[in-house]
Amino acid sequence: MTGDDEEAEFVADPVAEKMYTVCHQCGGIGEVPIPVLAVVGGVGRTATANRTCHVCDTNGRLTGMVPPI
Repeated sequence: MTGDDEEAEFVADPVAEKMYTVCHQCGGIGEVPIPVLAVVGGVGRTATANRTCHVCDTNGRLTGMVPPI
């Protein structure tokens, strides 16, 4: 095989097309927890509310190899 054949074979590799990175913002869940104030039984405490992750659009993963920023 020549160098061109090897390069073409690497690009056509089906495993490379399926590579992804877990989203750094939400940890792969697709939602980001937000601490909010809640009053339960007359006592104030912290509760979590979730919002959709704007980095991965609720998919939980990013296409390709993405280093953390």
